[in-house]
Amino acid sequence: MTKRILALLLLFVTSIILLIYFLFTLSGENKNADIYSVRTFKSGDGWGYQINKKEKVIILQPYMPCIKWNQPFPDEKSAQEIGELVLSKIRNNEDPSITREELNEKLQRLL
Repeated sequence: MTKRILALLLLFVTSIILLIYFLFTLSGENKNADIYSVRTFKSGDGWGYQINKKEKVIILQPYMPCIKWNQPFPDEKSAQEIGELVLSKIRNNEDPSITREELNEKLQRLL
């Protein structure tokens, strides 16, 4: 009977430890989702975007990527859209680079 009580006590303690672990893990994921942000800004005669982690700028993009001669985005909405795409790649642990095809696709949808 003592072994049975000891086994139940061990099972109870293990369950509590796992519950605490999962609660902290889930709350940490929610905090990480909110630490990134996209902000647009005027850039020359157009728009650019920046990606922030908390309040620190981690990407500053005053021009459209993949385009020669440093052309800014034509409007704030297109800068915001591409910034959101980059941010989704960061959150998914992907390469945040934008291809010419991705840029063209987003810009065509906005026109």
